[in-house]
Amino acid sequence: MRTRVFLLNVVCVAVLWHAFANSARGVEYPAVRVGQQVVVKLFGAGVGTLDSYGSGILISNEGHVLTVWNHLVNTGFLTAVVSDGRRFRVNVVGTSQEHDVAVLKLASADDEAFDFVDWNATADALSGESVLAFSNMFHVATGNEPVSVVHGVVACKVPLDAGLGRWTFPVKAPVYVLDAITNNSGAAGGLLTSASGAPIGMLGREIRHRDTDMWVNYAVPLKDLRPAIAAILEGRRFGSKTATDDEKSVLSDRQLTAGFGITLLPSIVETTPAYIDRIISGSVADTAGLRRGDLVLMVGDDVVRSTNDLRARLSGFRRGQPITVTVNRNDKLETILLRAP
Repeated sequence: MRTRVFLLNVVCVAVLWHAFANSARGVEYPAVRVGQQVVVKLFGAGVGTLDSYGSGILISNEGHVLTVWNHLVNTGFLTAVVSDGRRFRVNVVGTSQEHDVAVLKLASADDEAFDFVDWNATADALSGESVLAFSNMFHVATGNEPVSVVHGVVACKVPLDAGLGRWTFPVKAPVYVLDAITNNSGAAGGLLTSASGAPIGMLGREIRHRDTDMWVNYAVPLKDLRPAIAAILEGRRFGSKTATDDEKSVLSDRQLTAGFGITLLPSIVETTPAYIDRIISGSVADTAGLRRGDLVLMVGDDVVRSTNDLRARLSGFRRGQPITVTVNRNDKLETILLRAP
């Protein structure tokens, strides 16, 4: 009996290995090692149901990192761990909202050098082509462990109508839809390569398709991110101007103060952070526990990028609706619950 069970197990292992070998046909394993060396693990502050870890792609010898512009970038508590386990504080160099990307810089010594992806020399992928996805999915790697690798194929390349909650995916150019499980915690900002290791794209965040409500596995072609990366690295402003207060539904400063009891710092530029300058005594904000000096980071699960962004998001609530606001207070995250006036 034991002999029969042993033989059955051997047959099962052989069948599984044959299936794996067929699915991985064409994958060059040196490419796996190279890919793992250029992906960093990002750790920051989780907010609400959003996780405190992600991925990024090294794009320069000096330690510049490309990643998704998400809550990790906005909270300002980022640490990066490179493939050999070294940890670095991270500074934000710049962002592009319409590309949903951020460029970071490792706070490394001048004599430190890093393996990196040449973002000026990237490949295209065809439908049905084998690809590799590198990321710190599910917080598997924390130190010098290699990041996870998923093998799959490109299903198609199409414009993507997707989002999460009220947030809408902003990239208009076609993206790679993948037959590979990349829509998961920690994968956002990871690297997509061909089977031979040529860089192709950056893995996207966890979002759902608007028509089907299904989670979407996708990657943004690195080729389409080149203009944004170049502009950020050169310190230039990139992209079209965001909608003004007259072009979208927002609360005016007067309405925000009268209704919520909040006065923000003056909006000098489009990206002025949403710092609270004053709280009216006895107001909705005062009763909920908001304080002067709080930096508003999120409303619900939506990231707040500026004072204008906060006024726009607060305008979408009806009277009496609960509103969860996440703030940075003395370098700690606080969650405040208030009700729309």
